[in-house]
Amino acid sequence: MKINKKQRNGALNRPAFKIVTEITTKVMKHTLENDQLTVQVNAHGAELSSVKSRETQREFIWQADPAVWARHAPVLFPIVGKLNQDQYRLDGKTYTMSQHGFARDQDFRLAGQQEDQLTFELAAHEETKHMYPFDFVLRIGYQLSANRLQLTYQVKNAGSQPMPFSIGAHPAFYAPAQQDKHWEEYALLFEKNETLDRHFIENGLRNGQTKRLLDDERLLPLHRHLFEDDAIIFEQVQSDWVSLVAETTGEKIVTVYMKDFPYLGIWQKLGADFYCIEPWCGLADKAGFTGDFTGKEGVQLLEAGKVFEVGFGMEFHEG
Repeated sequence: MKINKKQRNGALNRPAFKIVTEITTKVMKHTLENDQLTVQVNAHGAELSSVKSRETQREFIWQADPAVWARHAPVLFPIVGKLNQDQYRLDGKTYTMSQHGFARDQDFRLAGQQEDQLTFELAAHEETKHMYPFDFVLRIGYQLSANRLQLTYQVKNAGSQPMPFSIGAHPAFYAPAQQDKHWEEYALLFEKNETLDRHFIENGLRNGQTKRLLDDERLLPLHRHLFEDDAIIFEQVQSDWVSLVAETTGEKIVTVYMKDFPYLGIWQKLGADFYCIEPWCGLADKAGFTGDFTGKEGVQLLEAGKVFEVGFGMEFHEG
């Protein structure tokens, strides 16, 4: 019988999955593990904080250097992006909320765990209702299978009125420069040929300007100058997946499956060792928007008692 490398290293003698809970000074961390990956999720924000290869110990997630960008993969809820003047209007009242909403800064409870899954839950409370006057229940699920991590976002309207919201992902994938301070070594590879216009943002708001970035092409080189004007926003992507690849070799680093999300954001803090690939159900405000929140572009409107669910997957590659 042929013995593969993982068998030689004793993979068959280890449990297929392992769940670990670790309490640090301020953050409770939960770990899923199989014979390919070790995944860590923080209860604070239900935020994915690490994905490591079991074989090589390669880290795929940005490690939140506070001097650069102090997050890993925040969940964006109940808004995606920035509001005009950090405010929105609803039924004649004005509410204040900072960019990307409050979920990323809340402590979630661990609502369920199985050998290959973790589920976190955040329910509306007094603090959230000052910013967002709705009774919601937000569940974030993580499921690990081989080299794939599946995330599920579930939003329940536990109130008696229709509930407007947006939700999105913001994972930052570690992509270190292979040459000294040379940051133009990566590209995005789309499943299909795409014709895509970039929708520009200025001071966090969409300014109505666009520029063609792909014209019946699959490969978008991630040259540094692309991010001098902040994030790249795409609408109507036809591909079900996009991969972050090494531009010169074509080596895949991570593939994001995003077919159920109408918008895609791409972002790098200039010169940083990461790229964010962000499936979104929602958008930042247009500059000058003062309409009711229910009329905001990209907002989902969920009827009382109903549940909205969307998910995306990430596959991590060793080359």
